[in-house]
Amino acid sequence: MEYVFIVDPARCIGCQACFQACAECSTHPGTGMIHLEYVDRAHSVQTTPQVCMHCEEPTCALVCPADAIKKTPDGVVQSSLKPRCIGCQNCVLACPFGVPRYLDPSTR
Repeated sequence: MEYVFIVDPARCIGCQACFQACAECSTHPGTGMIHLEYVDRAHSVQTTPQVCMHCEEPTCALVCPADAIKKTPDGVVQSSLKPRCIGCQNCVLACPFGVPRYLDPSTR
């Protein structure tokens, strides 16, 4: 059985409920794989969710030299496994949906 998670970006109000629901998934518990983008932060509160599409052939995983992004047998793309990530940002450049994010460890 394949599960589908649908987010309607036209109805997004920035409440992050989709992020919380994603974090409850059994394949990546406690880690939400959705990011909210602010469309024009200086002039608006409008947001749009960036959701992993769990691609058949995830380019983010293919370009990762550290093998930090994996696709599970059930089709879930698990991204940026922190102990393995070397910070090359190849995944950020390769993903056509803009989902992977690189957080500089010095800014955390």
